[in-house]
Amino acid sequence: MNTSERGEWLGCFLTDMDIRRLEGVSVPVAPERALGLVELLESWRNHVLRIEAEVGLPDSDRTVWGVYDLIAALALRSFVFRGMKNIDSDFLEGFRLALDDVDSRFMQFTEIDESGIVRRLDGGERSNGEWWWDRVPRVGPIRRDVERFKSSS
Repeated sequence: MNTSERGEWLGCFLTDMDIRRLEGVSVPVAPERALGLVELLESWRNHVLRIEAEVGLPDSDRTVWGVYDLIAALALRSFVFRGMKNIDSDFLEGFRLALDDVDSRFMQFTEIDESGIVRRLDGGERSNGEWWWDRVPRVGPIRRDVERFKSSS
């Protein structure tokens, strides 16, 4: 997403002042590494857009993402979840609307992961409130990758 697309999308939900404040919210993502909450939201959105765009691609396309790319996307969503806990809820209204926009898009092309394979492959301790860990694309390369892991376990 280029800078103007980013600004256009974020501008639907957040003022420039909101963005500046939220960019100052740092979320630990690895030892000695943190990312800003806005950057995490944008990364979650970019991952969702790419996963959705690849739904119709064949497995023979060597650029398509697999289940571990889905896990990376879901980890980004978890970092957003954690970062939101550190902000005054009154301040989060626009941010929540932007997040809801991305989450809704994700929900539209995914379904419940009945097998729980994504959580098992991740191996992380995830709270039940992190609903995104229980969803997989209904079709596409990631779904086929999930099915291969299910059949081999």
